[in-house]
Amino acid sequence: MRADRIGFHGFIFLLTLMVLCLSVIALAQGEHSYVVSQGEEQVQIGPIQNVLSGVDYYDYEPENFQSANPAFRETSTIVIFLYEDTTTKMLSLFMLVDAPTGVGGTARVSMSGVPADAEFLVKDDEFDFFDTWKLTLPTAIVSWGWSEGKCDGMVLGPLAAEVDLEIFIDPSTVSGIDAVRFLSGDILSPDIISLTLDDPILIHEAEAKAETETLSMPPVATFSVSPADRHIDEVTTFDASEATAFEGTITAYEWDFDGDKVFEESTSDPIASHVYRTTGIKHVTLRATDSRGAQSSYTYTIDISSLSVKVVRRISTELALPGSTFKVEVQIEPQMALAGVGLQERLPPGWEIEPLENVGTVFKPADQQWVFVKDLEAGTSRIISYEVTVPESEAFSSTSLPVRFVITGGFQAVTPFIDMLVEGETDIEVTDALDIRTAIAHLVPRNEEDASRDTIDLCLSEKIQPGQLDRAVEMWMNDIIVPATQRTRIDVQAVKDLIAYSYTCTPVNQPLPLVSMANIESLRTITTPFPCNNVLLDYYDGKGNLAGDTFRVRVEMKADQDLYGVGLCEEVLPNWRVMPIENDGFLYKESSMQWVFPGKIPTGMTRTIIYQVTVPQNAVVKPPKDSPSYISTDDVFGAVDAVLPRVEVIVGGDSSVGITKVLPLLGAVSRWDVKNDTIDVGLSDYISFEQVQRAIAFWLEDEPVPRTNGQTIDYETMKTIIAYWLSNTTVCDPLPSAFRE
Repeated sequence: MRADRIGFHGFIFLLTLMVLCLSVIALAQGEHSYVVSQGEEQVQIGPIQNVLSGVDYYDYEPENFQSANPAFRETSTIVIFLYEDTTTKMLSLFMLVDAPTGVGGTARVSMSGVPADAEFLVKDDEFDFFDTWKLTLPTAIVSWGWSEGKCDGMVLGPLAAEVDLEIFIDPSTVSGIDAVRFLSGDILSPDIISLTLDDPILIHEAEAKAETETLSMPPVATFSVSPADRHIDEVTTFDASEATAFEGTITAYEWDFDGDKVFEESTSDPIASHVYRTTGIKHVTLRATDSRGAQSSYTYTIDISSLSVKVVRRISTELALPGSTFKVEVQIEPQMALAGVGLQERLPPGWEIEPLENVGTVFKPADQQWVFVKDLEAGTSRIISYEVTVPESEAFSSTSLPVRFVITGGFQAVTPFIDMLVEGETDIEVTDALDIRTAIAHLVPRNEEDASRDTIDLCLSEKIQPGQLDRAVEMWMNDIIVPATQRTRIDVQAVKDLIAYSYTCTPVNQPLPLVSMANIESLRTITTPFPCNNVLLDYYDGKGNLAGDTFRVRVEMKADQDLYGVGLCEEVLPNWRVMPIENDGFLYKESSMQWVFPGKIPTGMTRTIIYQVTVPQNAVVKPPKDSPSYISTDDVFGAVDAVLPRVEVIVGGDSSVGITKVLPLLGAVSRWDVKNDTIDVGLSDYISFEQVQRAIAFWLEDEPVPRTNGQTIDYETMKTIIAYWLSNTTVCDPLPSAFRE
């Protein structure tokens, strides 16, 4: 792959030659050509072509969460190109985000003008909680988040030959990306068009131009940059030798080294150099002028690093207890060979240090200094680790805890001369109680075989491991005190929080990743033994068992994206007894009537919880009502929530149950066992012909209907019963209009 060599107008030059030499062939074949534009700049392009389908060429491996095809990927760069399957002539859009050598990042891309039959042919990390995919034609939106050593991307297609796309990369969402490239032409050596993150990118079919328009082309401005790793106070070289004039020669090379629109250097020599005194992103522009006075420019972005070596400290915990021990690692990564190298760490007075791994150094305990006995080679990585023991409580008797301390350090080299502070984590807070997240991340769960207690090891990492999460869930369910937390117990919100941190592999001293808001659908369905959500007290079945005092509740929930740390909390009236029937993977805490899911609920998956409620026989009885659909209100209330994304919704659907010792007439008729001439809880809400006949007998004889508090069936009620039978309507629903008077 030819990287960073051809400028924004480079492909126009090549395209012009092709037009002049092959115009007849192109016309006969009916080939399409396209234009990519951004701002006032536009370049004619051609698709990358291959015999493979777009899906096969991307070669996505779900188990590795990235493509197995490394072609065209570039570190900290979004690479875009049109792709044509030469076998089927199918056109698609490729977008490759970062490379496996990158440090990770985020990006959000929106597209408009998507054809009606297009879809995401490849979703790189479709099931990653960092990523979202939305296709609402003619628009599409993708949000990516990827970690160090990973990368993302997509394939969108099929596209019509008359493609007309607008792509917008939202700069406010971008991290870990500092360049955008559009590729065109030859799959083995594509032309590279450098774009920016500032303006929309337009891709559309090129309009035919007269031959005379192609003959007055500006020069092609391009340059390369060396060295590959650039630092302050070092010479950076810019080589524009491959810049080309379409007619005549290039007579002037003007350079804007810092993107301030001021050209600091103008020369006839294509090679220029510059020494940067400040770090950061620099936008370098070359303006080339040919002998006819025609001009073109090319801008390329470089990153000037502050140092030629990276030295970063990692501390295993932000909180420490008096007398506890934690771990510190200092990672040294030189980008050039270093000689005479030393590291000195500075800890608070009285804190003891014990080296663990010295990696070729000599350690002097009195001064907390390490000296490398050999040179450090460029591109290597060394990790010096040590344990720190905090003084006992007596050392803090003159002050109240918590108290924050700082660990600092310096890194030095003789050749080249370097004297710098160690970057990374510095703060440590000494406290008499750990918070729940820190305690669980450093928990050593008890061993059931020897019944030892749970302990805390602050040298462990700040990521919650599966075994630690299992123990935390057990502590929540059984109200077990978490060690080193001043007798704190895990509540439902804390356990959901721990689940989200564990399943997203997020260190507990960092915030959870940002994800878009989710929409949760939740529905409660109540099934009672008697019509219209009624519970009947003092009812015994044929075997003499209470049968009318229980009902079942079914709660279903799903969301439009992955959920972590999901919980359901239900409330019923006091003294009502709850018994879970089906938890569908949730864990149930009986004392608080709470369910927690110990994992991820994937997008669109429905989870169902079923539980049974028994109403005490001494429950307050609702006064009888004439309406058969009479019920009370707000007997069952609950909410579903998640930690990631943080969202809570009230459970919809049924929420009320009627408690009575008296049945309405219609309900009694629908539950009448004609054969045994008694009430039967197992019958349905529909009235049968046999039940109509029995109701007629009640009516004719003015006989009170059992369990209705002495009510009799009058003339109007009898007609209503017959109407419910003829219309096959449940007694809890209104009659159809055709059966109403």
